[in-house]
Parts: sequence; structure tokens; C-alpha cells
Amino acid sequence: MINIISSTKTTNLNDIEVINQINTILNDSGWVLLRGFNGSLQKFSELLKQFCSELTFDPAREYADKFSQRVNAGKMPVGLHIENGNTPFPPNIVAFYSAKSAKVGSQTTICDGAELYQHMSEQLKQTWRHTVTVSRRLPSHLWRQYVVNQHPQVNCLTKVTEKHLADFIAINKHQRGKINADDSLDYELDIQPCLPIKSLSIKKDDQAERFAFANAILGPSYNYEKPHYTFPNGEPLSEELIKKTIELTKKYTHEIHWQDGDIAIINNKRVLHGRRAIIGNLTQRKLFIGMGY
Repeated sequence: MINIISSTKTTNLNDIEVINQINTILNDSGWVLLRGFNGSLQKFSELLKQFCSELTFDPAREYADKFSQRVNAGKMPVGLHIENGNTPFPPNIVAFYSAKSAKVGSQTTICDGAELYQHMSEQLKQTWRHTVTVSRRLPSHLWRQYVVNQHPQVNCLTKVTEKHLADFIAINKHQRGKINADDSLDYELDIQPCLPIKSLSIKKDDQAERFAFANAILGPSYNYEKPHYTFPNGEPLSEELIKKTIELTKKYTHEIHWQDGDIAIINNKRVLHGRRAIIGNLTQRKLFIGMGY
């Protein structure tokens, strides 16, 4: 299913009817593609502010402007994931703007984690309902930049102290960190691979809690050290479990074949995204990302 809102001659991105359409499709399907609106980076930023009262940024990415960053994750395929899923505060909304679209390959992949969870076996559901611990080592500049992005009392990497880090760690009881002699950080975070989503029905007796497989376990680590994932008993996630889950995602994955000016908006707490391999020169593709709460 492709969830597209197409422009007419009389509509623009910030028309109330377009915003209402976006909200309806996001609530129903978790993602939407906007096409034919003659998008630009400025229009993208203005639209992003309609859905995010607070923006967030990835410290490993290059900024395009004060609202968005450039997407650069090499040329290899990127596995399905939610954005910043291995951090304590993944954004609610992720949006992409394709300023220049590759002619071949590099399609963005989309998988509704709610639909995926619904079609899992009961055994697979129960397995993924367990807490998972993410652990990895972060170099000094990355963990310091993340603290700068999150801490209200510091705005410069060189001024980040252990006290600032301790303040940040204390915000979320599910994370832990230890600074090493080389100023890298050994970091651990307990995550829930399946996140609750509310039923869309207006009937009170149909408000049963539903879940979406929404995490970064199947995804990339392009700008970071590859994390280790373990269950509460210390057992690593098995290759068989990962393979079985990836095989299932293939049945419910769609592709966005980008056209210049396209904008996609995604519910990051429900829908996974990834990318097919980039064929050709990286300069043939210019994609921007914005995200927030």
C-alpha cells in the first residue's frame, strides 16, 4: 500500500486540508508520502514545524539548516529501523525531503511495525516483548555532542563535564554510562523492542492496547560502533531470531521510489524504514532528514 497525497494546482503544503489529510493517514497507516508540491528545503522545514514542537538531531550527521540534516549512510543497503532507536529519546516524527533523487536504486524501504507484529507467531511476539539491553562504546565527540543536544545548561563540547553526563544519565533510569581513560563512553540502554500503540477505533470497548515492532535492532550502525544486544539473562540475540524476523519483514515492506521534491513523514514509534543499495555516484542523491517530538 502506497500512502500518497498528491498536489493540485490550488494546494500547498501548509494548507489546513493537506495537514488534516497527513494527520489522518499518519493515524491510520503510520506514514505518508507527499508528491507534486514543488518541495524545497525551506518548505520542508516549515512543514516539519507543523508536526514537531521540539526538534532533535543526530550528533553524527551534517546540518543542512537549523531544522534539518543531510542523510549520508554510504552506498550499501540499510536495514529496517526506527531513527535513533538506540538512544533514550527516539523522536516521534521523522521526515525526509528528496531534493535530488537517484535514477536507479536507493529506494527508501517502509515497514509498518504494527502490521509486522500482528503477523508474528505467538512465540516470536513473546520473544520480542522481552527487554533488550543495547551496549556499545561511543567516542568522546559523539557522546559529548549528544549531551549538548539534550542538556539545557551546556552548549559546547569542550564544556561538557562528568556532572552534565550524570545529569543526562539520571533523566532515564534505563540507561547507564562509564567514561573510559580515552574519554570514550561505555554506554548501556534497556529498550522495549515492541512499543504500544493505541487502537484507532472510537469505541471505548475496542481500546485494547496494540503493539508495533519498532526499534533499531535490524538496522545500521553507519556512524557508530555496532551495538551488542542481549536479553535480561545476558543471552545475546541469536542470528536465527534476527534472520527469522528479517524474513518476515520482507512480506510487509514497501518501497518509496523517490521523485525530486518528494517529502515523506513517518511515525517513528511505529514504522520502520531503511534503504536499498545506492547504485552510482552518491552525488546523484540528495536526501534530507528532520525529526522531533
